[in-house]
Amino acid sequence: MSTRARPAALSTAAIVEAATRITEAEGFEAVSMRRLADEFGVTAMALYGYVETKHRLLELIADQYLTELDLAPRVRRWDRRLQRIFTSFHELLVARPILAHVLVEQTVDAPATHRMAEVVLGILREHGFKDREAVEIFSVLASYTIGFTLSQRAREPSESEARGRLDRLRGQASDYPNLSAVAEHYLNWPRSHAFEHGLEHLIRAYGPRA
Repeated sequence: MSTRARPAALSTAAIVEAATRITEAEGFEAVSMRRLADEFGVTAMALYGYVETKHRLLELIADQYLTELDLAPRVRRWDRRLQRIFTSFHELLVARPILAHVLVEQTVDAPATHRMAEVVLGILREHGFKDREAVEIFSVLASYTIGFTLSQRAREPSESEARGRLDRLRGQASDYPNLSAVAEHYLNWPRSHAFEHGLEHLIRAYGPRA
């Protein structure tokens, strides 16, 4: 009995490319195996020979985005190189919202993710950090970057909403005297500079332990 040949256009790379295109146009919620099957003119079952689950598909999309990460190979100072790598990571998470979503929701066990960890851990170990400390620092910096980025996205009110919040906080001086006094700064703090400032302090705090 002959078996039906797979369509020539169907491959793991082609499926990931199509899913990425849909994600960028409509959001990751629009991606489904049925939607992708329609893109290729096949049944959903035909996709599972290339991508086992949607979990795996999202992992491959995230990994593809992580290939854009700047690993700063020409930066010699260990702290400045880490600063550049995680700033690039932050910029990538802002540009590719699905990446932050996937990294929060599931493990990404794929080549580009491994390359990032390999480089960062190598920088730390070469600088004198013990293995456990190197893993701790990598985890802390990655968690800070992802958490800050998600917080930044959640804290973007419209102009009218921001004005309303400012007026309300200023009007509650008797209940919240400190918050009311710094209300304008509290609501309009320079997020782009704040990320790099916080990252720099984190890296510097670990430096003396090397």
